[in-house]
Amino acid sequence: MTRLLTCGYETGDVNEAGTSTIGTNGVLAAVSSTPTPRSGSYCLKISRSTAGVSSSTKTFILAASKTELWVRFGVFCHPAGMGSSEIVIVTSQTSTPADQACLTWDSVTNILRARRAGSTGGAILGVSTMPLGPEQWHVLEWRQQFTSTSVGITEVWLNGTRVINFSGDNTQTTANVQRIILGPTSAAFEAATYFAFDDIAINDTAGTVNNGRVGDGQVLLLKPDGAGSSTQWVRGGTDTGANYTQVNELPPSLVQYVGSPTAGNRDLYGVEDLTGTPSIRVVEVLALAQNSDAGGGSLAPTVKSGSATSEAATVALSTTAAYATGRWETDPNTSAAWTSAAVNALEAGATVR
Repeated sequence: MTRLLTCGYETGDVNEAGTSTIGTNGVLAAVSSTPTPRSGSYCLKISRSTAGVSSSTKTFILAASKTELWVRFGVFCHPAGMGSSEIVIVTSQTSTPADQACLTWDSVTNILRARRAGSTGGAILGVSTMPLGPEQWHVLEWRQQFTSTSVGITEVWLNGTRVINFSGDNTQTTANVQRIILGPTSAAFEAATYFAFDDIAINDTAGTVNNGRVGDGQVLLLKPDGAGSSTQWVRGGTDTGANYTQVNELPPSLVQYVGSPTAGNRDLYGVEDLTGTPSIRVVEVLALAQNSDAGGGSLAPTVKSGSATSEAATVALSTTAAYATGRWETDPNTSAAWTSAAVNALEAGATVR
């Protein structure tokens, strides 16, 4: 397994993934308009309620540091009244953590730059001659490889075209990366300015699939739309009349829920169909879950594909609600790539462990 993170904020919840840092009067939100999401129903919007305030960002912390990492995301820049012409839009950090590198965008020239460190004063690694225009979605892909503290590769693709290709010393500090930070980290700008992000994916180079450049793609949410083959959990909170309707509201909440105290009990649900027949790189189960008391508890995100029922790694729960994720890069029923037909027939849910 080599996909490390997939997020499009399709739950409508800004807490779906990553750690929020909200500066004074900063605003982080999952929005369905202004701008219109690149795909699906929501995207992440970073804005400010007044001008000249401190940074607001979203940080994705990987389970371990990496010497090579591939990141893909959609970005939308709305620079109305922006007080700084060049601004950081994404930063990488080491395991320390310390700023390793960043990509910046210039609101005057629309030029993209790759820099060492985490600011517009860092040494330039490359400059794109292709502009990243405002008021429209663009796809950025960023590869960072650290062979040593003096040898590495930095590559950037803009809308599928490689626009930066640097080989040499791309290390600002320790030769690894473990954090990706989306959003401006320092510059002040007007309240009318905002940046939006969508369709975020991160790969490393291990394994046999998703082990390199991510490529263009969308992150879509398929909500539960019917009962699955196992209905062993009990409804709690507001009773909607069926287990699957307890867990398909957006944004997710614990006003209505299902649960069980019995290890091995499983709830599965049919999910909505895909539109068309897209190429599918990964399937993930996302659950908002918490333990009902301080006695300890866990669950395993679960899928059933054909005759195969597969549990992902067990996730320990706390008494505070948090998202638990399970990931399948191939179909457990065939051990091959997912097909649209298999996803449309999929059952998804969780098992008490």
